[in-house]
Formats: sequence, C-alpha cells, structure tokens
Amino acid sequence: MATNPPRPPCGPLRVFCVGTLFVANTLNVDNHPDPSSCPSVRAHEVSQSRGGSASSIASVLAQMHNFLPRSPVEPALIASLAENDEGKRIIRQLQKEGVITRFSKFWSGYTVPSAWVIRTPKTGACSIINHNSLPDLSHEDFIALIGPTLAPENFGYFPPTTPPGTPSVPLNAARSSNLHSPLTPKPNSPAPFDWLHFEGRSVKTTLNNIIGVQSLAADRHWRSHCVFSIDLGRKYRQGIEALIPHADVIFVNRHYAQATSPSFSASPRAYLLSLTSTAPPHSLLVADWGKDGAAVLSIPTRDYFQSSVWVDRINSPPEELLDPMGEGGDRTSVRTASAFWANGRETPSSTHSSYNEDTESEYTQRRRSPAPPAARKEEKDDLVDEVGASDAFIAGMIYALTRSILPGSPYTPSNVAQEMPDIERLGGKWRLEECLRFATELAGRKARRNGWNGLAKEMAEAGWAA
Repeated sequence: MATNPPRPPCGPLRVFCVGTLFVANTLNVDNHPDPSSCPSVRAHEVSQSRGGSASSIASVLAQMHNFLPRSPVEPALIASLAENDEGKRIIRQLQKEGVITRFSKFWSGYTVPSAWVIRTPKTGACSIINHNSLPDLSHEDFIALIGPTLAPENFGYFPPTTPPGTPSVPLNAARSSNLHSPLTPKPNSPAPFDWLHFEGRSVKTTLNNIIGVQSLAADRHWRSHCVFSIDLGRKYRQGIEALIPHADVIFVNRHYAQATSPSFSASPRAYLLSLTSTAPPHSLLVADWGKDGAAVLSIPTRDYFQSSVWVDRINSPPEELLDPMGEGGDRTSVRTASAFWANGRETPSSTHSSYNEDTESEYTQRRRSPAPPAARKEEKDDLVDEVGASDAFIAGMIYALTRSILPGSPYTPSNVAQEMPDIERLGGKWRLEECLRFATELAGRKARRNGWNGLAKEMAEAGWAA
C-alpha cells in the first residue's frame, strides 16, 4: 500500500451531535410471541446496550484519536439526559470515552429512555417496545446550551476532551467545570466548531435550530468554515423534507427511501437523484443501503460513487464479492494495506460515474442484481447490529469528510461557483470515494460486532491510517 505523505498538524475536530440517548434491552427468543395469545416465552439470551444515533456517533468519533493523535477529536453531545443512577452511570461512561456532555440538558426525577427489543434470530422477526418520559430539547433549550460557545469571546474556548480510558470525574464537577477552560486555538478557522449534526426528529424544533445557528454564522462570516448535516432517520416523519434545503450533507437510508416510495428501495442512485431538486446546489447526498453498501452523490461536481458492503472474507463465500447492485464498472480497491490482506479480508469495491439531469432516466432504470442465496444467508447470520452500523457509517463519513474535503469549496454556500480543489495535490487528503470506502468498512465491521469499544483501533490495525 502506498502511504500518504505526512500531514501538517491541524486543530481539533469539533463536532456537535444533536439527538438522543437511550438504553436498548435485547431479548433473543426461539419463537416470536403471538400477541393475540399472550404466551409465556423464554429468552435464551439477554443483552443491554447504549443506543441513540447522536450519542453513538459521538462515541465513535471520540475513538478517532487512533488516526490523528496530534489532532484530537472533540465530539460533544447535545441531548436530554436523565440524572437517575442509571443516567449518571451512562454520563460517566460517555465522559470516559471522550464525549463532552456539558452541552446536554440534565433532568432530575426522570429515567433513561429505554427500548425493549424482542428478536427471533432464525426468522428475523423483531418487535420493539419504547418507553420515554424524558422531555425533548426545545429550541430555547438548544440555544441556551450552545449559545455561549457561539459567542465570539468564547471562540478560543471549548471543554477539553477527556482522553479515552482515563478515570471519569464526578458528574456535578463535569457539569460545572470547563465552561471557560482554554484550549489551543483552532488555526485558520473563525468558526467555533467544524460540524453540527442533527438527528431528524422534531421537524419544527430542528428547523429552528439549524436556521438560528446558520443565520448567526452568516452574520459573523464563518458559515463557510463549518458543516451542517441532517440524518433523515429510519422512518418517515411528516414534513421532514423541509430540513433538506438547509443542510450541507444529507444522510438517508434504505428504510427512509422505501417509506417515501417502494420503488426507491432497490438502488440508492435513483433516490439520491430524486433529491437533487430540493437539496442545496453545494450539498452532498449520502445513502446508507445496509447490506447492499452505500453511495454518495456530489451535486456541485456531479460525481456519483457507490460502494459495496464490506465483506469479511474469512466468514463469507466468494460469491458475495460479486457486484451486489449490478452496476458493473471498476471493482478495484481504492485503499488497502498489506497487513489487511494478510488477515484475509476484503475492502469494499466501488463504482464511479457522473450524473446528468438530461440522462436521469438512464440511472433510475438500473436494477439491482440479487446476491446468490448462499451469500445472503451467510450475510444475514453474520450481522448482529445493523442499527449501530448505520450510526457508525455516519460517524465514518463525518470524520473522513472533515479531515479531507469539508468544510470548504465547493461544499459550502459561499463557494458554490468555485471549482473542486485538486485533491491529488492536497498531500495526504482522501478523495471522496475513499471517504465513502472508509465509512462503509467502518459500518461493516460494526454490523458484525456488539459494542463500540475498539472499533476505530480495529480500523487502524486494518490499514486505515491518516
């Protein structure tokens, strides 16, 4: 593997993740209960894990010090957090991982939101029961939490990241300290953060939050130095398409696309093309298609990249390495490592094309070629956390894009008319297709394991080094 030249030191990657945190209790059963008969069913395996897209993304980003030890990653969670005993334990766990929690709102007298998942592995049947008494963050809450950071006098200050693995501090101390703890100033950027990511939940509140911060950023001339992204989620919410015109990066997945129209579930290309009329002209459209890989469509450059799912060759048949979407094209790997191949694993392959509005029908008519039955069965048995894989994919794209292409021309509103920079001359920065490849592999690895610890380290050992 050809190594990239050393990159110059840069400031910390500061990411705000706005969304949720909950606890998922998973019960695996042999036979799915029939709700009409209310039977007694015995679970043969019970597990508990931390969920919530925003908190999971922040946890993955906190691990990325394995890639750029000279340039720390500082993820901050903005969410409603319960202060009961279980909530305090989770908050300390986040702090120990390196996630900043000071920007969250703490609620006493409430319990942590919970999800009870009943799964039947042999059939794939799944039922989910949710419980959440915790109030959602209002627009006023959001402004009160993030506002002090946006003030010019505080631009050089940000709560320091707890190095992962170090003992956590008492909860009250973590909440009251670090308000004005100095850090090394961010070079070459007047913005107080690099990326602001939103879960697409309450449409009205999220829209007000985005517009409020973007207006301030434009007034103070740092809008082109930061990125706003939105995850439209796994299910359709009324009016959520109103968020699309206000984001620089829009994350979608197969479940959302299928809820919009069943015809979009076969391939991400057709669905991404359908969004180009409402998405900003400078934006990136990113699709997570689960076991069928992922895709990214660059509206300003008219580039389309599609990556197959990451395959563990030790446990997967050779047929899975065939073109899973029937797209053809160059299947060579963009980024691999000799040690990685020695472990007998395969990086995802990708397809590249340029889209044209005049030939859109050419792309929407392409259909997916189904994977062989043996491949599908092996893949199904191998996956243990598809929801977590989606969160890992978003975290991987945020990390890779920010360290390579974003923020900057042509993916910011003030630079729409500028041309794409010559990535080959940027000395070690990844191309757009490499960003997609990185996120796809990160998601594939998460889908095949429980828990989040050591995920970034696993990527580094596989050959993904900055």
